[in-house]
Amino acid sequence: MDILSQEIAIIVVGSAFLLFVAVGMIVLFLIYQKRQLKFLLEKKELSNQFQHELLKTRLEAQEEAMSRLGSELHDNIGQLLGSAKLLVGVAERSGASPEQFHVLDDTISKAIQELRALSKSLNTEWLEKFNWIDNLRTEANRLMATKEVTITLLHPSLINLSLDRQLILFRIAQEALQNGIKHGKASHITVQAEQNESALTISIADNGKGFDVNDHSIEGVGVTNIRHRVKLLGGQVSWQSGPAGTHLFINLPL
Repeated sequence: MDILSQEIAIIVVGSAFLLFVAVGMIVLFLIYQKRQLKFLLEKKELSNQFQHELLKTRLEAQEEAMSRLGSELHDNIGQLLGSAKLLVGVAERSGASPEQFHVLDDTISKAIQELRALSKSLNTEWLEKFNWIDNLRTEANRLMATKEVTITLLHPSLINLSLDRQLILFRIAQEALQNGIKHGKASHITVQAEQNESALTISIADNGKGFDVNDHSIEGVGVTNIRHRVKLLGGQVSWQSGPAGTHLFINLPL
């Protein structure tokens, strides 16, 4: 009777142990499934945010191109064509010398070049063939035309990012340049891009007045936008700032 009781006890304990293990495995599996589902939902949400930000960035780029078009037509091309008209008037009244014809030809040629550059920025294929380096160079030249800031660009021959990611990265760089000029009152800014097989690093350093990086209450829309966009690109961003200027660091996985 004692032996039978012992065998029953062993069976009960063994069954209970197996049941406990089975329940534990089921619980672990459910936890794993829950985490997987959460990960997939977060991934989908991040993808949706990226697409939303991409659409927003495209609209911003187009709006800025339209704004630049109006400004360039009025301030630059309009003046060039106005000068050409004056030269034509002089030629009609008194006859133009070869030198005046040469100046007239140069003025009209420059106006044509400016119009071609503007038409390129409005071309629908511009965003589909977006190049971070070319557009950053154009942006730097546009800002330096004010004679208030000098911008140095250091970069590889190409950036190993998709065109959509390059467009968002360009808006980040634009925001940083505007912050350095508008808020930092910088007279010189250096933009440097380096990449290896695993990551792309961007540093933007200016000689402006700087800001307190620990005081989040003074962060403007520009800094917030940079943080948000870098996060959507799966990267990290940080600032170092002081009286000698501000240094922005961005690290993006490739």
